[in-house]
Amino acid sequence: MELILMMIALFAIMYFLMIRPQQKRMKADQEMRSSLAVGDRVLLTSGIFATISHLGERQFIVELAPDIEVTILKGNVARKVEAADEEFEFTDEIAATEPTDEQDAEDVIVPDDASWLTAPQSTEAPETTDEPETFDPTPAPGEGLADEQPRTEDNK
Repeated sequence: MELILMMIALFAIMYFLMIRPQQKRMKADQEMRSSLAVGDRVLLTSGIFATISHLGERQFIVELAPDIEVTILKGNVARKVEAADEEFEFTDEIAATEPTDEQDAEDVIVPDDASWLTAPQSTEAPETTDEPETFDPTPAPGEGLADEQPRTEDNK
């Protein structure tokens, strides 16, 4: 009888210390995800900050940067981000220090071929021979290891 009471007491303690807090966390996460609205800044489980642009039953479409949207599952939202949580201010405006497309087009020199992808070649013509190249895996006499002895019937 005492053994049964002891097991029930251990199960009750385990329930209140482990299972119940986990259920409360899951419920709080579900409430947080259901309270999200379009325009909210969120932190994804991957560590990426995003802005919610569309809501669905199981998925969100989030904007990672201006005009870059991805679809994610609701479960990938770790938490809603407050303005105080972000180190950098997020805006859709182009910074004054960023070059415009017109400046980029003037400054970039693009070669007409793919020659810039390879290492510089020597200007000398390669040496040509009439003999085909072959590979012989056996070393030439005298090219073996220094301590190697010639094989005889005695040391095979």
